[in-house]
Amino acid sequence: MPPWGIGEVGDRQEALARTVTMARERVPFYRALYDGIDSTELTDLPTCTKADLRAFGLFPLSASPLQDAYRVCATSGTTGPRLFVGYSRSDWAERGGARLAHRASYAGFGAGDVLLNTHGYGLWVGGPALDLLAQRSGAGLLPAGPGGVDRMLDWLEELPITGLSATPSFMRFLIERAADAGVDPASWGLRVGFIGGECASKALRKEVIDALGGTFRWQELYGSTESGGPILGFSPSDAPYGGELLLDTEEFIVELLDLDDDVPVEPGELGEITITAPYREFSPVIRYRTRDLTVELPGRGDAGFPAVESLRGRVDDAIKVRGALVYPTVIEEIVVERLAPGAEFRIEIDRAPGRLDEITVVVEHEGSDRELDELRDELREAIVMRVEVQPVPLHSLERFAGKAKRVVDRRPAG
Repeated sequence: MPPWGIGEVGDRQEALARTVTMARERVPFYRALYDGIDSTELTDLPTCTKADLRAFGLFPLSASPLQDAYRVCATSGTTGPRLFVGYSRSDWAERGGARLAHRASYAGFGAGDVLLNTHGYGLWVGGPALDLLAQRSGAGLLPAGPGGVDRMLDWLEELPITGLSATPSFMRFLIERAADAGVDPASWGLRVGFIGGECASKALRKEVIDALGGTFRWQELYGSTESGGPILGFSPSDAPYGGELLLDTEEFIVELLDLDDDVPVEPGELGEITITAPYREFSPVIRYRTRDLTVELPGRGDAGFPAVESLRGRVDDAIKVRGALVYPTVIEEIVVERLAPGAEFRIEIDRAPGRLDEITVVVEHEGSDRELDELRDELREAIVMRVEVQPVPLHSLERFAGKAKRVVDRRPAG
């Protein structure tokens, strides 16, 4: 049977019922959330978010004691306290490993390849998950972690590295540093990049792919600590510059829900990706709102999974300016398309006493005033409000080896 569609439980009702019953009995958070609810039907259960978990300790989802965990990871803590998540051997090495092996095979990566893993380690899920991908695929592994870009340039020149895992920001940084060093990235043997951790515009993807010779495959991986790593979604092979994402509805029950109510959105409407892991053992995830926003697309992708648009952004990332929501990804798409390769930008928001909010997009730019005027007009049309554009010299803004932080909000609190 092909993967289930968005919102479909399919033949997983029995597994779902076991997981809900276990969560209600063994996890204080779910016991409180489901107080007075006897049903195990998905739509009878309330949704939850990371914010709902904060009153239930460091391991609010755990159904077993910490000493029984096969692996532990934690969220970054950029949107609140860190959330620790434990996994059983089945959760991590078996089920998660099988999904990662599928992604590697789908990208044509495996025995005979070598992966340079630049994702972060420690408690972050990215580094160990991509290590697991290499191990399950049969590829060689260089677990470098982030940083040390000059050293990595040497490795890419001297070693038979064919795969790279990184954030989009690190990919941009790597290409820029290669250009500064007079190195042609197309001379490297890179064929595949397993890239994730943040959104990336089509313009940035095209910039990186072109710099690497045009045949480099940008294989996006999507997921989180709560999902068990970047196993929730992946980009289809027929959309090299992005625009689509395939959601793994074999491993997860995936819903697209209204932002304010626990009901599915209509086709073509923006919804929040909400996941249930019916086979999870250590940390049950049931109707968990990821905060990621997207729109379902008709039909199935080339791997048989339901397709959605590339993420529009996160609920948490939306900036409320003059009463309207502005998504930084909309600004990024326009800005990166018009800037020189490798140029950086910032989105600055200010409010003077007695004045309205003001958005200024600071861009590394040394071109004509006409180009800045055109950028300003395009941004104004896209977000339907006045935007200032401020040029600064090339290489004057900070670069990011991990997730980028390009929004600077200086407005007074309250």
